[in-house]
Amino acid sequence: MTTNALPERPVLVGRRQVRFEGAVTGQLHQDGSFYGARYISLQSDQYNSDGPKRLYHRGLELDLVAQVQAAAAWAAETGAAGDLVLSAALHRFDGSDGPVRLVASEEAFPDGPAAPLPETPAQTTADLSAIVTDRREAVVTAYTLVADLLADMGAHQPHVLTSEGDILINRLNADHRRELTGWDA
Repeated sequence: MTTNALPERPVLVGRRQVRFEGAVTGQLHQDGSFYGARYISLQSDQYNSDGPKRLYHRGLELDLVAQVQAAAAWAAETGAAGDLVLSAALHRFDGSDGPVRLVASEEAFPDGPAAPLPETPAQTTADLSAIVTDRREAVVTAYTLVADLLADMGAHQPHVLTSEGDILINRLNADHRRELTGWDA
């Protein structure tokens, strides 16, 4: 600490943070900021092993809802208020920059076009208190982010999230249904 701070040279203050790693990796900062990363599941095509990997956007959509809720909960916990600025990006860590094929679900046909992951992150702003108090607002916010990412890859819209804040339960398989609680079919 210094008592000699000048306006032209402000003292830099360290940010306290907690880092966690696992299926979800991230950082929680004392100022309310949140960084979260989750592995996207790219799977080989069982009918074309040399073809592009497949990305099921149903799981991506649900994971993004959870990330939005986690970011909002942490920001509110640290006393933040007002608007929440969110950014979402897709990255590959398998050393490839090849295209992926979007798949809505195992039952959906045909699969989407093969396309590279978007280079530009999706961004949106949302009301923090609305997301914290109404889970549908978290879905609306996640919908905005995922719709932008998927549009860059040729998809018309998310498969299970709606712009009204609903999750279309009937489009989920049994495993995904078990993970959700408190949502009506």
